[in-house]
Amino acid sequence: MAQAKAVDVLVLKNGDRITGEITKIWDEEITIEPEYSDEFNVDVPAVAYIESEREFEIDLADGRELVVTFPGADNEGNQIITTGSGTEILLLSNMLELDEPEDYYDWESFADVSGDLKKGNTDSRNLKVRADTTLKLGDHRHIGEFSLSREEVTDVTTLVNVTTKDQTIVSYNYNWLFNDPWFFSALTTFERDPIIQLDSRVTASAGVGLDIWNTPQRTLNIQLGVGFRAEEIGDESETSTVATWVLRYRQDLFSDDFTLFHNQSIIPTISGRTNVSYRTSTGIRYEITDLLYANISLDYDYETVPVTDTTSKEDITLLFGLGLEF
Repeated sequence: MAQAKAVDVLVLKNGDRITGEITKIWDEEITIEPEYSDEFNVDVPAVAYIESEREFEIDLADGRELVVTFPGADNEGNQIITTGSGTEILLLSNMLELDEPEDYYDWESFADVSGDLKKGNTDSRNLKVRADTTLKLGDHRHIGEFSLSREEVTDVTTLVNVTTKDQTIVSYNYNWLFNDPWFFSALTTFERDPIIQLDSRVTASAGVGLDIWNTPQRTLNIQLGVGFRAEEIGDESETSTVATWVLRYRQDLFSDDFTLFHNQSIIPTISGRTNVSYRTSTGIRYEITDLLYANISLDYDYETVPVTDTTSKEDITLLFGLGLEF
């Protein structure tokens, strides 16, 4: 026998009813996707109540986080919610955020190409290929990142191209949410840049982390660990004990089309070769289509003791590019 698909209903204060699929409440707006159009936002003050048999995770102004359904309104038109402990009246204005419960399996990937070109007294080209993937399987989160940076400078007198940077970075970050929002972390990174005689740099650490925010609209997590670093610099090998600090932040701005992101890592040595590595990437993505986005990012690398004496301590790069989200 055919079974009707459950739908969500927004009943507005003017008597209109909008049916579809509610995806979130954020910044005093309810996002709903009807079958007949793309999703759009409705101001919370315009909504009388919600009807839905589905479960949602909500954050309230009093600090509570609940999993609820919305059976409708009472005789006086007040919103009713059903929780595991019963039913209660809720003012929609007291609901700060609403999200669908997390799926067991979730996948998100970004891949983009950025660069800049300078002409004049000095000709230079800067190209960066970057990709990152987050795979969630229940309480286990796998984060992979790849970055390839290449810079070339042309001497306008001799017209000779000189490669000044040929950096490759690959990292894998494993998180086990053993007691949400706390998680165990294991981080491994590989880096090389033969231009500055860094033939290889392998860092591995383990520690704990905390999900401060973890919703479709914003994520912020931090992790702290200890481990080791093995470096091949020219003909020499160095092994150090290190501490690791990692921060990942992402938040929608204005709408789902604009996303602000900031990734940061700080790795000081505890013993061995004295050095502190500091790396950040901050930028904004603009969603052109469901698949294509444009981005602008500012990357900043700093090391207190560079690999060679002729290498600058800091490296600042402003990049513009296009990417794919899938």
